[in-house]
Amino acid sequence: MTAIADLLRVLEELRRSLSGVEGKQVFSAPIKAKMHEVASFYFSAVQPVLQDIDTGELNQLFQALHTASRASPSTQKCRDLVKSAKKLVVELEGRSLVSRQMPPKDNASPADKLIVSTLNDLCPTASLAYQQALIDIAGPDRLSWRGPATDLREALRETLDTLAPDADVMGTQGFRLEGDAKRPTMKQKVRYVLRQRGISSGAMETPESAVAGVEDLVGGLTRSVYTRSSVSTHTATTRGEAARVLAWVRLVICELLEIPLG
Repeated sequence: MTAIADLLRVLEELRRSLSGVEGKQVFSAPIKAKMHEVASFYFSAVQPVLQDIDTGELNQLFQALHTASRASPSTQKCRDLVKSAKKLVVELEGRSLVSRQMPPKDNASPADKLIVSTLNDLCPTASLAYQQALIDIAGPDRLSWRGPATDLREALRETLDTLAPDADVMGTQGFRLEGDAKRPTMKQKVRYVLRQRGISSGAMETPESAVAGVEDLVGGLTRSVYTRSSVSTHTATTRGEAARVLAWVRLVICELLEIPLG
C-alpha cells in the first residue's frame, strides 16, 4: 500500500522535526504546516484504503493533529500524537491486509482459521506470511516453491519472537546461549513459552525430564521445521515438500497458541 508507506514516511519526518523543538509549545510555522499536511494526507489518501476496517481511533488522532496545527500546541502532545499514529497505522495496515488476503474458506482448515485469527491480533506480519503460504500452496502449480517455505519459516520465527522476546528468554534463571548462537534459538523460545504456560520442572519428575518433554513435544520439531524450510529456500522445493513444512509449522504454532489441531 503505497499511500500507507508514504504516510509512515511523512510521519517519521514530522517526528524528527518535533524532536528538535526545544520549547514546551510548537510555534514554528513550517512544522505546523507539516502537521496540517500530514493530517490532510491521511484523510484524503489513506483513510479510503482502510475503509474495510474500523479507523475510529486513528481518525481521532489525525483530527487532533489537524486541530493542533491551527494553534500553538504542546510539543509533548504533538510528539505523543505522532508516536501513537505511527503505531496504529502499522497495526491497521496489517489488519487490512489480513482481511483482504484471507484464503477462501475451503482452502483453510479449522486450525488454519484459528491460527490466522489469533496471529492477526498477536502478530499481523506473521499472520500475513502464514496466509500467503496457504494461498500459494492451495493455488495453481508454481515454478518455484521457495516462497511458501520462506513465508512459513518467517511466520514461525515472528510468532516466537513475539511470544518470547530475546531479552525475556535470556533473562530466565540458568539461561545459556547454545553453541555459537548470539541470541536464543527457536527451540529455547519454544521451551520458554511452554514453561510460561506452566510446563515446568515441578510438573514432572525432574528438571531434565521436563526439558526432554518440551523438546520431544515441539522443541525438536521446531528445529526441524526451521532447518527444513531454510534448506527449501535454496533448493527446488516441490509442492509436497512445502505442504510438509506447512504441516510442521501448523503443529508447532497450534501448540504455542493452544489451538486445537484437529
